[in-house]
Amino acid sequence: MLPPFTILALGDSLTEGYGLPAGCAVPDVLRQLLEKSGTRVRIVNLGLSGDTTAGGLRRLRAWLSRHPAPHAAMVELGVNDTFMGLEYEEIEDNLDAILQILTAQDIPVLLTSMPLLFPAHEEDRKAFDAIYSNLAARHRVMLHPFFPEGVAANPALSLPDGIHPAPAGAHAIAEHLLPAVQKLLCNAAGRA
Repeated sequence: MLPPFTILALGDSLTEGYGLPAGCAVPDVLRQLLEKSGTRVRIVNLGLSGDTTAGGLRRLRAWLSRHPAPHAAMVELGVNDTFMGLEYEEIEDNLDAILQILTAQDIPVLLTSMPLLFPAHEEDRKAFDAIYSNLAARHRVMLHPFFPEGVAANPALSLPDGIHPAPAGAHAIAEHLLPAVQKLLCNAAGRA
């Protein structure tokens, strides 16, 4: 039997599973869904609540220095940077460095984004969204929104903060991401 694919999930609280019981974070549910469809996979959850793109870049470098390269990676970072008032250029530079590291090792990447939560102006929302679309095009990686429509601020699917998913919301996000992750693994298999 072939060893399972390894996916590295690099992100913040949305990846880590903030406020969720063990085994209910989005990466856990994705693994369960993939295995149910017959794909053996190991997902390394490198999510960290409150993390920024700079922190994610440091953690990625440290993890890759100690482990074999994964078959594929998911990257979900950037919103916490905006809460800290970081310039969009800095967010883009850090994400760019993350994608450079991964693509230089021929690791297929799924870059996930989340809508800007509290934009001051519509121009801010567009500028933030453009970071992800520009980087996906530049590095030729897959791009997918992290939150499907209707999870955030839906009391049935989110925690009381209206931002983080409840278990049902994490399941909805994982199901929404599943086709993209399956395609990501197809890309990884083609490079193996």
